[in-house]
Amino acid sequence: MVKNLNEDLRHILCYPIPTDECFNTRVLELSRLNVALIIPFGHVVLKGKIKVLGKGYASIVVKAVDLEDNVVALKIRRVDSRRSSLIHEAENLALANTVNVGPRLLGFTEDMIMYEYINGIRLKEFIESMSRNHIIKMISDLFRQCFRLDMIGLDHGELSRPYSHILVREPHKPYIIDFESSSVRRRPSNLTSIISSLIIREGSLQQKLRVILGVSNKQLLIEALREYKRNIGPRMFLKILKLLNLA
Repeated sequence: MVKNLNEDLRHILCYPIPTDECFNTRVLELSRLNVALIIPFGHVVLKGKIKVLGKGYASIVVKAVDLEDNVVALKIRRVDSRRSSLIHEAENLALANTVNVGPRLLGFTEDMIMYEYINGIRLKEFIESMSRNHIIKMISDLFRQCFRLDMIGLDHGELSRPYSHILVREPHKPYIIDFESSSVRRRPSNLTSIISSLIIREGSLQQKLRVILGVSNKQLLIEALREYKRNIGPRMFLKILKLLNLA
């Protein structure tokens, strides 16, 4: 049974335009997922007062508790979303989970995805604040996750803008989140996208990472990424890791 059936919950479940029909349908979906409670928590505020973990063009994300008192994350499709359901995203998250990437999928309906709650910080904050050793371990893990996604043919689609799509749990475990733009129908470019964004581009964070990793020749890395894009596989991945001093 879902607790706190009040006006705030109506706005959360049927954001941004709640109706009785939507609310009744989505309360049933909560019950199917065994959600007991939605917790007002996060840095994003809806309607000037309702705290949530995140808000995007297609969905919002809230903190919740299931019937066994486990804290979970719950993604809820916005009623004005162009996406007809969240099933595609849930299926691709399940696929990512097969190679130990992404938060663990716990259940889904047409309008909701329940998954492991990651109590972490954003990638940018981690790079700015953590020690060199922790950053190296995190980056090494992250690049290996991207390679595993490439190998199963799943393209995340948003890793050229990684700061909104990666959380890091202490001490240095990265989680790739938000698979709503993911696809198995296009050529994967997870590794090339993340390295281009975090290492190749110019910026203070990229410069910091190049210094930490000891990357002195960007051109060699760019050429290796081009070859990897043509021939995705372990041989070229190992070459890239060596250029980044991660092998």
